[in-house]
Amino acid sequence: MGKELRTAPCRFCGQMVQIEYGYKLTEPQAQEEATMACTCIEAVEYQKEKTRKEKALQNVSALFGGDAPPDKRAGKGIVNILRAAVEEIYTGGLAKVTLNLRGGIKASISQNSKGEIKVERTETKKQELTE
Repeated sequence: MGKELRTAPCRFCGQMVQIEYGYKLTEPQAQEEATMACTCIEAVEYQKEKTRKEKALQNVSALFGGDAPPDKRAGKGIVNILRAAVEEIYTGGLAKVTLNLRGGIKASISQNSKGEIKVERTETKKQELTE
């Protein structure tokens, strides 16, 4: 199948952007692609934010999900909670989320002053000996 060439408006400035895709896009998909290719200030900021969110979701997967070593993986439900937390931080609904998991593991997701979404895994190992 050949590439399809079409134009779609940037959702911020309305400028028509030419996009080429290997399959047919719906109108919302075409607008998203046009926005991701536009160079207006709002579109560039949107592109940065979307990239940050995608990177944060990759980091959740690398620290707790399918991309983590088998002994470091959390349950699917916990990974879904962490992914939802990234989404809420991205949209501005939350500032920080910390989950205390079993085994002395903490999962923390927050946004720093630069707007980057930080995903953190902390493992606390405590050893105690008594006589």
